Amino acid sequence: MTKKNFPFSERFNSLGEIESENSIHKTKLELIKTGKPILDLGNSNPTQLGLEFPPSVLTHIFSNLNLSIYEPIPEGLESVRKEISSIYNNRAIQTAASNFQLTASTSEAYSFLFKLLTNPGDEILTPNPGYPLFSFLVGLENLTEVHYQLKEDPTTGLWVYNAESIANTISTKTKVIILVSPSNPTGSKTTESFWKDWESLGIKIPVIVDEVFEAYDYQGESHYLPPKPNFPLFVCHGFSKMLALPQAKLAWILNLSPEPIQSEIQKKLSFIADTYLSVNSFIQLANNELLPWKTMVQNRIRTRVMRNLTICQNFIHQIPKIQKIYSPEAGWYFLFEVNLDKKDEEVVNEILKETGVSLHPGTWYGFSHNRCILVISLITEEETLEKGLKLLQSFFK
Repeated sequence: MTKKNFPFSERFNSLGEIESENSIHKTKLELIKTGKPILDLGNSNPTQLGLEFPPSVLTHIFSNLNLSIYEPIPEGLESVRKEISSIYNNRAIQTAASNFQLTASTSEAYSFLFKLLTNPGDEILTPNPGYPLFSFLVGLENLTEVHYQLKEDPTTGLWVYNAESIANTISTKTKVIILVSPSNPTGSKTTESFWKDWESLGIKIPVIVDEVFEAYDYQGESHYLPPKPNFPLFVCHGFSKMLALPQAKLAWILNLSPEPIQSEIQKKLSFIADTYLSVNSFIQLANNELLPWKTMVQNRIRTRVMRNLTICQNFIHQIPKIQKIYSPEAGWYFLFEVNLDKKDEEVVNEILKETGVSLHPGTWYGFSHNRCILVISLITEEETLEKGLKLLQSFFK
C-alpha cells in the first residue's frame, strides 16, 4: 500500500498542501546551509528572544514540588481555577472557579468548544486579516471556516472590529463566531463600544474571545469583556503569553454564558475534558508559584515592545517607498505597506536573499494579495531589529 491509496481522513483535503514548504522557508534553509547569518524579524517566541520566564526560578519551583501525586480532575485543580478566577475578579469580571475549564493550550480550548457547539459541516466565523492557525483548527474538526472582514479605518490606519460587518457574514450554518482581542497581527480590539453595538443586534450565536494578548494593550480604547453577556460567551487565555511560558501548556476556557445554559455547558465541557485528561499536573501544582511573576514578565515584554515600536517608526519613516505605516494599539506586531508592484512573498524572498533579513508577508495573515504589507515582530531583540532595519533601508533605496 502506498501513501496515495492509504485511506487518510478526508478532513486533510480542506487543509491545503500541508507537506509542502513555502518558498520563504526554503530560502531560509538554503541560506542557513551556506552559513549566511539570518536576522529574523518575524520571530515571536519569547523563549528564544531573551524574554523567557527566569530559568533559575523555574528550576527552584519544580524542585520543591511533590510531583508523585496525581488527581485526575477533568476541570483542573480547583486551587488553580480559584487563582485564575481572582485575576479576572481584579479586572472587574466577576467569576468563580466553577466558570473555568483548564486545557493544555488555547488550541485545545478551541477543539473542546468546537466539539461542544458544532456538528461536521457547520461554519465558524473568523477575523480576516487574522491568525492562520484557525484554518487548521477548524478543518481538523470537519468544520468550514468563513472569514468576516476587519474594517480598515482610513483616518487612523487601524483595523477594527465592526459588529454589522460580522453580522452580515452570518448564515444558517454559522455556529460559532471567533474574536481575537487584541488580535494577531493587527492589534484590533473588542472594545466596550463594540460590545454595545453587538448586543444591540440581538444575535445569540456563541462567541469565543481569544484574549491571549490581553496584557499587551498600550493605547486607544481598551480591550473589554462584557461582564454579563446575554449570549453564550467563552474566553480563552493561557500561560503562553501571560507568563511567556508556551512550553508550560496550560490554558483555560472561561464560560461567561448566561444561566440556565452556563451550568449545562460546564457539565458537557467537563465530560469532554475527562475523555482526554490532557492538562499536565506538574504545571498545575506549580501555578501558585508561577503567577506572582506575571507582572515582571509582562513588564519586560511591554518595555521591549514599546522600545521596538519607536525604533520601527523612526526607521520606517526614512524609507520613501513605504506608503503606509500601521502603528498598533496592542499586540506584538508592526505592519507597514510598501509601494511596489510585486507580491509580498516575492518581496520578502528578495529581501531574505539579498540582506539575510527575514520578515513575514501580510498574505500569511490574510491581507490582500494586491497589497505588499510586511510584518515585523515587536519582541525581536533590539540589536537584531536595528541591524535588520538598516539593511531594509538599503534594500528599499
